[in-house]
Amino acid sequence: MSSYRPKLRHFVVIILLLLSFIVLFIKLIYMETIQYPKLKQEGDNRSDRSIDIKAYRGIILDRNGNPLAISTPVDTIWVDPFYISADSPELNKVMNILNLPEKTREKIKSQVKVREGRSGFVYIERKVQPYLSQKVKDLDITGIHVIREFKRYYPMAEVASHIVGFTNVDGKGQEGLELEFNKFLSGQDGYFEYKKDLHGGVASKIEDKYVEPKNGRNLQISIDSRLQYIAYKYLKEGVIRTNSEAGSVIVEDIHIGEILAMANYPSYNPNSMADAYPDRRRNRAITDVYELGSVMKTFAAATALTYGDNVTSDEPVIDTHPGFYRIGKNTVRDERDYGDINLRHILMKSSNVGVSKMILGLTEPSILESSLRNFGFGSKTGIKLPGERDGYVPTKDKWGDFQLATLSFGYGMNATDLQLIAGVSAIANNGQYIKPTILKRRPGEEIETRPIISEKNSKEMISMMQSVVEDLGGTGSKAQIPLYHVAGKTGTARMLSGGNYGAKYLASFVGIVPATDPKLAIVVTIKDPKGDQYGGGSVAAPVFADVALNSLQILGVKLDKIEN
Repeated sequence: MSSYRPKLRHFVVIILLLLSFIVLFIKLIYMETIQYPKLKQEGDNRSDRSIDIKAYRGIILDRNGNPLAISTPVDTIWVDPFYISADSPELNKVMNILNLPEKTREKIKSQVKVREGRSGFVYIERKVQPYLSQKVKDLDITGIHVIREFKRYYPMAEVASHIVGFTNVDGKGQEGLELEFNKFLSGQDGYFEYKKDLHGGVASKIEDKYVEPKNGRNLQISIDSRLQYIAYKYLKEGVIRTNSEAGSVIVEDIHIGEILAMANYPSYNPNSMADAYPDRRRNRAITDVYELGSVMKTFAAATALTYGDNVTSDEPVIDTHPGFYRIGKNTVRDERDYGDINLRHILMKSSNVGVSKMILGLTEPSILESSLRNFGFGSKTGIKLPGERDGYVPTKDKWGDFQLATLSFGYGMNATDLQLIAGVSAIANNGQYIKPTILKRRPGEEIETRPIISEKNSKEMISMMQSVVEDLGGTGSKAQIPLYHVAGKTGTARMLSGGNYGAKYLASFVGIVPATDPKLAIVVTIKDPKGDQYGGGSVAAPVFADVALNSLQILGVKLDKIEN
């Protein structure tokens, strides 16, 4: 009996050991097969890391290949809170090198504090110049990392900012072409995954988890940097000289519809966004709509030539006496009594009475609405820039004779500067409308045109507009330039304020050069000039003259006026 019990105990121990080995073996099999993917993933999560490889954003180029937006290499510095605590002297060393302000330091420390002891990612500074990031690299601190990124640089700064726009700190387009063509310019970031070592560095790359970045594509636009600078320079001078609120200039190649310059003032510098208030960032040339006033007589005259019975620049003669015209309970007024005048002199003198009687005298006066729409007013041009407005042209059910009369001299409707220059370019281009473009056309690209007025009427319109500038008594005399003939039209419009016409004016001038062989159309609008001079002929025309003469000379356009 005594010998039986030890044998039993030995047997039980052997059975228990055998069962333990069996359980351990089963668990090992379970871990190696069923649980292996999960355990491997957990291990990889602790040791594997991924780093983005930034794609190079495409360059924006002017028509001659000069860069308007380019990406320059910079570095971003970040800290892994698993290795670096908020109170670490190493973290302070890095922030001292970068000369970070106290407020920024506290923010970084608080973000690190929240993540202490856990792997994470906290920015210390982005877009760091390479010479500073190299100093950080030289410290060789575990948990402090430097990665390569790109910073956008704009060589023309405030001169072209409304066209080009800008990107945010992550390289995403925010306004202008940077926004409109963000996907085209951005490309696609790559990345690579690696296993980290005990110090948080790269132990080895994971070869099958490397994706090459796809760089963005370059974008060539129609702007000529030389003309853009000229437009901005003289616009800025004109706005400051007249103590005006703001202004815009557009220059267009009338034969292909390419915008060669589009300037606004005030402006902002996209390289330093400290003064980039929303009001400064607005591309007024396409976002702001105005009642344009007397420049619209240009299109009323073209309508009369096209749809009137035997209307020419000389016939019929309109009686504007005694300088006002009663229509029902309302009155249209001129600055003075111009007497009997024809269409040429209606434009030269900018007669409200004359153009009103001319339009109301048409067999179908309401044709003015469809004519204006045909010139592109009341709808977007479709230019590839964000923020373009439609403008407004009233429909027939919205007017009586007085509303139709005021429409003929630019009231009761509104439009953008871009719509204005597109319409005038059609007059200059033998009556053919071309949608304006901000992109440089490809060689051999077919240009879609739409006839609006006849070639004969186009030439007659240019002749009448030339009289506005060059004939004695014309309102546009200050738009004259040496060596070239100019055709144009002035505009002076009271601006609406709180539903009423107040003391603010919009001064404008639209011109065609050279008048005898048109190449360019130029629009100048200046908002709320102060002082005694507020008309288009005295405020906007001189800016036009400076922009026109310099642009023609830069482009080497043949002279068409011989002077002693």
